[in-house]
Amino acid sequence: MATRRRYKRIGLVLGGGAARGWAHIGAIRALHDAGIKPDLVAGTSIGALVGAVYANGDLDWLEEWVTGLTWQSVVRLLDLRFSGGLLGGRKVIQVFANRFNGREISQLQMPFAAVATELDSGRETWLQDGGVVDAVRASIAIPGIFTPVLHEGVWLVDGGLSNPVPVSAARGMRADCVIAVDLNNDILNGRDFGGAVVDLPPMPTEESIEAVIERAVEESEPLPLDPDAPPPAIATPAPPVLLRRNGKPFPNWLQPSPEQHSRDVRVAPAPSARVPSMLSSIAQSIDIMQVRITRSRLAGEPADILIQPRLAGMGIFDFHRAEPAIAEGRAAVEAMLPAIRACLGID
Repeated sequence: MATRRRYKRIGLVLGGGAARGWAHIGAIRALHDAGIKPDLVAGTSIGALVGAVYANGDLDWLEEWVTGLTWQSVVRLLDLRFSGGLLGGRKVIQVFANRFNGREISQLQMPFAAVATELDSGRETWLQDGGVVDAVRASIAIPGIFTPVLHEGVWLVDGGLSNPVPVSAARGMRADCVIAVDLNNDILNGRDFGGAVVDLPPMPTEESIEAVIERAVEESEPLPLDPDAPPPAIATPAPPVLLRRNGKPFPNWLQPSPEQHSRDVRVAPAPSARVPSMLSSIAQSIDIMQVRITRSRLAGEPADILIQPRLAGMGIFDFHRAEPAIAEGRAAVEAMLPAIRACLGID
């Protein structure tokens, strides 16, 4: 039985992290199961999207929708374009626009703020009024991936550029206890930070969504739209080429077998050691930026409770891997429940 709450106003902060954001669903479920219901929610990027749906009372719908996503259905939602960003975001945002049905932020079931960044000045912006869809669309505009959004004469992009885990926004909304979910804690090095772990399964042996986008860009082809089409097959990599000391390959007729080559023979770099692809470079750069900014902001603006799901095995476009992400979000909260209960004064 819960005792009287120590805090009057609990704020939930949902950080950015693209497809990793489905972990927020599991985190919210675990909090509710423990009898902890936030009074307000603030989010950045995918955290703003999940937070808006949660504040609208539609978490059941969101979980059902994301767990039904497949590789093909995610590709269908990507509208390739070449102005302002690779993806327009129109199709995916329309799914949520239909659900919000023109609702204003003031009409949501709890106070809500979406964090975005002004492209010209770099200033952080808290969107707390106006249309829900417009606020979310601005907050998820990852630079180079999704096109910026014009809002009141200012171009806005992803809030992760300025505040990936917006604790300050929740404080500004008068939260006296902040529970924050940081999705990017271990994505660069995979270190063990403790807590429960749910292993994310490896990617299936199919061409990645990033590869499909890059191939469409290079060949100027439309993205495949057939939901029943099989994933493109991956070509079998050629066997490694053995090189001489001077870096040049042996003639075909002199190619030694791998078992026979001596230490004087160098093997050509494996595919993983080659120059990173365009989207891979962008994604990794975004990850580095968000980790560094998050650590800096949280050092100066700490949350009362910090939840850090371990999602290093999940890429920013892995939206079709919702189930393991949700499970890890739940596990991360459950591992922190003793600290959460102690902080909130709950038995």
